[in-house]
Amino acid sequence: MRVFITGRHVKVTGALRRYIETRVRRLDRYGLTLRDVQVVVGVEKYRHIAEVILTMNGVVIQGKASTNEMYSSIDLVLEKISAQVRKRKERRIRHKPTNHSLRRARRREETGPEPAGLTIVRVPLRALTVEEAIGYLSEQPSAVFLFMDPISNQVQVMRRLDNGGIELIDPRPVSYGED
Repeated sequence: MRVFITGRHVKVTGALRRYIETRVRRLDRYGLTLRDVQVVVGVEKYRHIAEVILTMNGVVIQGKASTNEMYSSIDLVLEKISAQVRKRKERRIRHKPTNHSLRRARRREETGPEPAGLTIVRVPLRALTVEEAIGYLSEQPSAVFLFMDPISNQVQVMRRLDNGGIELIDPRPVSYGED
Protein backbone atom coordinates (compact mmCIF):
# COMPACT_ATOMS: atom_id res chain seq x y z
CA MET A 1 0.00 0.00 0.00
CA ARG A 2 1.34 3.39 -0.96
CA VAL A 3 0.32 6.42 1.05
CA PHE A 4 0.40 9.80 -0.70
CA ILE A 5 0.22 12.75 1.68
CA THR A 6 -0.51 16.26 0.44
CA GLY A 7 -0.56 19.41 2.53
CA ARG A 8 -2.68 22.44 1.66
CA HIS A 9 -1.56 25.59 3.43
CA VAL A 10 0.29 23.41 5.92
CA LYS A 11 3.74 21.86 5.97
CA VAL A 12 3.70 18.07 6.33
CA THR A 13 6.31 17.41 9.00
CA GLY A 14 8.01 14.09 9.58
CA ALA A 15 6.01 13.49 12.76
CA LEU A 16 2.71 14.22 10.96
CA ARG A 17 3.73 11.95 8.05
CA ARG A 18 4.60 9.06 10.44
CA TYR A 19 1.34 9.53 12.36
CA ILE A 20 -0.73 9.44 9.17
CA GLU A 21 1.13 6.39 7.82
CA THR A 22 0.73 4.40 11.04
CA ARG A 23 -2.96 5.25 11.23
CA VAL A 24 -3.53 4.33 7.57
CA ARG A 25 -1.64 1.03 7.97
CA ARG A 26 -4.29 -0.01 10.51
CA LEU A 27 -6.64 -0.49 7.55
CA ASP A 28 -4.64 -3.64 6.75
CA ARG A 29 -6.37 -5.44 9.63
CA TYR A 30 -9.42 -5.88 7.40
CA GLY A 31 -7.37 -8.17 5.18
CA LEU A 32 -7.95 -6.20 2.00
CA THR A 33 -5.40 -5.18 -0.55
CA LEU A 34 -5.41 -1.43 -0.83
CA ARG A 35 -3.04 -0.03 -3.43
CA ASP A 36 -2.94 3.72 -3.20
CA VAL A 37 -4.27 5.80 -0.34
CA GLN A 38 -4.38 9.54 -0.82
CA VAL A 39 -4.42 11.73 2.28
CA VAL A 40 -4.90 15.49 2.00
CA VAL A 41 -4.45 17.66 5.08
CA GLY A 42 -5.08 21.37 5.14
CA VAL A 43 -5.73 24.40 7.27
CA GLU A 44 -8.43 27.01 6.59
CA LYS A 45 -8.62 29.73 9.20
CA TYR A 46 -9.09 27.82 12.45
CA ARG A 47 -10.25 24.53 10.87
CA HIS A 48 -7.86 21.64 10.37
CA ILE A 49 -9.18 19.44 7.56
CA ALA A 50 -8.19 15.86 6.74
CA GLU A 51 -9.44 13.99 3.68
CA VAL A 52 -8.74 10.38 2.67
CA ILE A 53 -9.45 8.83 -0.74
CA LEU A 54 -8.79 5.18 -1.55
CA THR A 55 -9.92 2.56 -4.03
CA MET A 56 -11.02 -0.86 -2.84
CA ASN A 57 -12.07 -3.49 -5.39
CA GLY A 58 -12.88 -0.81 -7.94
CA VAL A 59 -14.98 1.25 -5.51
CA VAL A 60 -13.81 4.68 -4.43
CA ILE A 61 -14.09 5.26 -0.69
CA GLN A 62 -13.56 8.71 0.67
CA GLY A 63 -14.03 10.62 3.87
CA LYS A 64 -13.50 14.13 5.12
CA ALA A 65 -13.36 15.55 8.64
CA SER A 66 -12.48 18.88 10.21
CA THR A 67 -11.82 19.84 13.81
CA ASN A 68 -9.74 22.41 15.68
CA GLU A 69 -6.69 20.11 15.76
CA MET A 70 -4.97 18.24 12.91
CA TYR A 71 -4.36 14.96 14.74
CA SER A 72 -7.97 14.65 15.86
CA SER A 73 -9.11 15.41 12.29
CA ILE A 74 -6.93 12.57 11.03
CA ASP A 75 -8.29 10.22 13.69
CA LEU A 76 -11.87 11.17 12.87
CA VAL A 77 -11.53 10.73 9.10
CA LEU A 78 -9.79 7.38 9.47
CA GLU A 79 -12.57 6.17 11.77
CA LYS A 80 -15.04 7.09 9.04
CA ILE A 81 -12.98 5.31 6.41
CA SER A 82 -12.63 2.25 8.68
CA ALA A 83 -16.39 2.08 9.07
CA GLN A 84 -16.90 2.27 5.31
CA VAL A 85 -14.29 -0.40 4.61
CA ARG A 86 -15.73 -2.69 7.28
CA LYS A 87 -19.26 -2.20 5.97
CA ARG A 88 -18.22 -2.92 2.40
CA LYS A 89 -16.27 -6.02 3.42
CA GLU A 90 -19.15 -7.39 5.52
CA ARG A 91 -21.59 -6.74 2.70
CA ARG A 92 -19.32 -8.52 0.26
CA ILE A 93 -18.99 -11.54 2.54
CA ARG A 94 -22.69 -11.65 3.44
CA HIS A 95 -23.96 -11.25 -0.14
CA LYS A 96 -21.82 -13.77 -1.95
CA PRO A 97 -23.64 -14.93 -5.06
CA THR A 98 -24.51 -18.60 -5.05
CA ASN A 99 -24.04 -20.55 -8.23
CA HIS A 100 -26.09 -23.71 -8.25
CA SER A 101 -24.12 -25.27 -11.09
CA LEU A 102 -20.94 -24.92 -9.02
CA ARG A 103 -22.65 -26.69 -6.12
CA ARG A 104 -23.65 -29.55 -8.41
CA ALA A 105 -20.12 -29.82 -9.77
CA ARG A 106 -18.69 -29.92 -6.24
CA ARG A 107 -21.16 -32.63 -5.25
CA ARG A 108 -20.13 -34.67 -8.29
CA GLU A 109 -16.47 -34.24 -7.37
CA GLU A 110 -17.16 -35.33 -3.79
CA THR A 111 -18.95 -38.50 -4.85
CA GLY A 112 -16.22 -39.38 -7.31
CA PRO A 113 -16.31 -40.18 -11.00
CA GLU A 114 -19.14 -42.23 -12.44
CA PRO A 115 -18.24 -45.76 -13.57
CA ALA A 116 -18.20 -46.29 -17.34
CA GLY A 117 -21.61 -47.04 -18.79
CA LEU A 118 -23.46 -46.02 -15.61
CA THR A 119 -25.72 -42.99 -15.42
CA ILE A 120 -26.65 -41.69 -12.00
CA VAL A 121 -30.11 -40.15 -11.70
CA ARG A 122 -30.82 -38.12 -8.58
CA VAL A 123 -34.52 -38.10 -7.69
CA PRO A 124 -36.08 -35.78 -5.12
CA LEU A 125 -38.27 -37.85 -2.81
CA ARG A 126 -41.61 -36.72 -1.46
CA ALA A 127 -42.78 -37.71 2.00
CA LEU A 128 -46.06 -39.53 1.29
CA THR A 129 -48.17 -42.17 2.95
CA VAL A 130 -48.84 -45.37 1.00
CA GLU A 131 -52.37 -44.19 0.13
CA GLU A 132 -51.07 -40.86 -1.22
CA ALA A 133 -48.38 -42.67 -3.24
CA ILE A 134 -51.04 -44.86 -4.89
CA GLY A 135 -52.67 -41.66 -6.15
CA TYR A 136 -49.38 -40.53 -7.74
CA LEU A 137 -48.71 -43.88 -9.40
CA SER A 138 -49.67 -43.67 -13.06
CA GLU A 139 -52.08 -46.05 -14.76
CA GLN A 140 -49.40 -47.26 -17.20
CA PRO A 141 -48.32 -50.88 -16.84
CA SER A 142 -44.91 -51.35 -15.19
CA ALA A 143 -44.91 -47.77 -13.81
CA VAL A 144 -42.55 -47.18 -10.85
CA PHE A 145 -42.83 -44.51 -8.14
CA LEU A 146 -40.30 -43.70 -5.37
CA PHE A 147 -41.35 -41.96 -2.18
CA MET A 148 -40.31 -41.49 1.44
CA ASP A 149 -42.56 -43.04 4.05
CA PRO A 150 -42.87 -40.45 6.87
CA ILE A 151 -43.75 -43.10 9.47
CA SER A 152 -40.74 -45.39 8.93
CA ASN A 153 -38.58 -42.61 7.43
CA GLN A 154 -37.42 -45.03 4.72
CA VAL A 155 -37.47 -45.02 0.95
CA GLN A 156 -40.36 -47.03 -0.51
CA VAL A 157 -40.77 -48.23 -4.09
CA MET A 158 -44.20 -48.79 -5.56
CA ARG A 159 -44.84 -50.28 -8.99
CA ARG A 160 -47.82 -51.20 -11.09
CA LEU A 161 -47.88 -54.78 -12.29
CA ASP A 162 -48.80 -55.84 -15.82
CA ASN A 163 -52.11 -57.25 -14.57
CA GLY A 164 -53.03 -53.81 -13.09
CA GLY A 165 -52.22 -54.67 -9.49
CA ILE A 166 -49.91 -52.61 -7.27
CA GLU A 167 -46.80 -53.91 -5.57
CA LEU A 168 -45.05 -52.14 -2.66
CA ILE A 169 -41.34 -52.85 -2.35
CA ASP A 170 -40.25 -52.17 1.20
CA PRO A 171 -36.44 -52.25 1.36
CA ARG A 172 -35.01 -53.26 4.70
CA PRO A 173 -31.36 -53.11 5.66
CA VAL A 174 -29.77 -56.52 5.83
CA SER A 175 -27.05 -57.32 8.29
CA TYR A 176 -24.76 -60.01 7.02
CA GLY A 177 -24.46 -63.19 9.03
CA GLU A 178 -28.23 -63.51 9.65
CA ASP A 179 -30.29 -66.19 7.94
